[in-house]
Amino acid sequence: MEDALLRQHIADYDRWKKGLDTQFAAFNQWLTQHFPNSAGARQVVQQARALLAEDQFTLALVGEFSRGKTELINALLSHTYGKRLLPSRPGRTTMCPTEIFSDGGEQASLRLLPIETLATNTSLESFRRIPQKWVAHEFDANDADATREALLKVAASKSVTPEEAARLGFDRRHLDSNGALVEIPAWRYALICLPHPLLAQGLRIIDTPGLNALGNEPELTLSTLPGAQAVAFLLAADAGVSGTDLNMWETHLVPLRQHRGTAVMALLNKIDAMWDDPDEDPELLLRRMRAQVSKLLEIPQESVVGVSAKKALLARQRQDAALLEQSHFAEFEKLLVQRLLEHRQKVAEHRSLHQSLTLMADTRDLLKRRLNSGRAALEHLQRHGGTSTEQLDELAQLQQTVREQHKVCHHELLTLKSSHRMLARQRASLLAPVSSQQLQSLIDDTSRALNERWTPLGLARAIDAFMEGVDHQLTNMEREVDSANRLVDAIFERSSLKNLDSSDQHFDIAGFRISLRGLHRQAAQLRRSPQLLLARRNRLTERFMATLASEVGRLYSQLISAADGWLDQALEPLKQHVQYQKHLLNRHLIKLTELKQKTQSKRTDLRALEEEILRNDSALASLEELLKQNAPAPQPMAPAPRRDNVTPLKAPAAS
Repeated sequence: MEDALLRQHIADYDRWKKGLDTQFAAFNQWLTQHFPNSAGARQVVQQARALLAEDQFTLALVGEFSRGKTELINALLSHTYGKRLLPSRPGRTTMCPTEIFSDGGEQASLRLLPIETLATNTSLESFRRIPQKWVAHEFDANDADATREALLKVAASKSVTPEEAARLGFDRRHLDSNGALVEIPAWRYALICLPHPLLAQGLRIIDTPGLNALGNEPELTLSTLPGAQAVAFLLAADAGVSGTDLNMWETHLVPLRQHRGTAVMALLNKIDAMWDDPDEDPELLLRRMRAQVSKLLEIPQESVVGVSAKKALLARQRQDAALLEQSHFAEFEKLLVQRLLEHRQKVAEHRSLHQSLTLMADTRDLLKRRLNSGRAALEHLQRHGGTSTEQLDELAQLQQTVREQHKVCHHELLTLKSSHRMLARQRASLLAPVSSQQLQSLIDDTSRALNERWTPLGLARAIDAFMEGVDHQLTNMEREVDSANRLVDAIFERSSLKNLDSSDQHFDIAGFRISLRGLHRQAAQLRRSPQLLLARRNRLTERFMATLASEVGRLYSQLISAADGWLDQALEPLKQHVQYQKHLLNRHLIKLTELKQKTQSKRTDLRALEEEILRNDSALASLEELLKQNAPAPQPMAPAPRRDNVTPLKAPAAS
């Protein structure tokens, strides 16, 4: 049964990353063997390897209760287990966001964060680093009963007073009542680790159930969802877009699409409910429904697909190809594959990968030129073999030429060290606008403004003032970035390597600025949600502002880290080129000296020079082999444009 589309592409992507990592690991070994003084180059390569190791493809599922999100996850993961893995009817009160992933091991586990942690302003990201705050369970994923018993814990609820629910930030209108009490989830967040091939190859699934869950956990909307590569909004095909669906879409997903650039798809689940109507053609009905949803949500019709997760799971269990095709699950997987290919393209274009691949190609080209120079010298000596005196003169001339080249390299390295110190001195002024002190000052000003006027209007003004302050800080930083980039241009201009483009080494904060402006617009829309508009000053409103400040702080930390990395490596292409050239010249000079000594004592012996050429030839052959290694590349599918150069394994040559 041909239904392995997503599995194939996830596996191809995993092989592509592993192929690149193997290539970089081999280049690291090559550098250690052939260029011992290459710590800077090895650091560049290690950063590329770290990027590949940390990369994941995250699918976030968003939708109200009873939209079939759990069954969708079961259908996605059914290839390995051949059965329903997650309990599919856990109950109305399952409002606990759940993250499903693999840590690469064989042990399945469940970690649960108690709901009482909502009484603090501590973020979910911070709690991830405090394992003792979580309740942990281990289970056997191959044991259906043990798995069901463990995962049913995610659906646990507890009865509390309405006052306690409000204190934790819950909207009572979305809670079930139990006499004088209301039902809230027992857990704030769940982490499910499973030994599953798709997960082990980098797929991560986040289930964010219900409007109440999103509204009560601002971090999900401001941080988690924007970090996902694919967001699926689940609707019931038999009901269309309900009022709560539309509320969730407008409050949480429209800002995500418009202001953070996240690609969102709409899934009309449970299309099997249309199959039983004898008066309607199910396919025609589905096309009309897709068109209506596309128009209502204002998204392309290609991003709206109808599926039956339940029938897809059943088809895979029974190996029923006809039923699987009828479920339209392949259409959903095609959308996921498109998102995966888009993500892969972004990873392939990442600066760390480009810099490492360029370094490999530049090293290859430099070694090739030095090898050709050595061969030319050897051929000259072989052709003009006269008296010992004449050969000594020839060797002396070659030595002098190499010494002069070596001297130029040495002088250029000293100049580069001085230039690097000059660039490093830019750090203080470059990062001053986004320092922790500057951010804390903005946070303090916002807190004072809210203390003076805690109203919906006061909250709106506080958000605007805070984010306008952030934007002003980035404007100040941009001026410093321009100054630092001009300095890099001047350093490259003074270099003898005129064919290296300094613009490739420019620092750019445009992406960070876009993210922060998107965060501002998203937060401005979120604060209009009923939960915040109707709330007095409570933990939810405090947590909303704390999350906003934390997300800005996280982006600032990334910006500072990126700037520090850039300051360290902006001149690395020049430095590594000159250092390696000096290293090769030094070895060549040693061999010429050995050859001259032999010529003075006895007959001419060119073996020293021949050995050096053979050594360089062997090094070049192994490096050429590395550059020829092409990891498998998945083929893009319509409607996305074809990308023939998705895998930039052969970097542009640099001299």
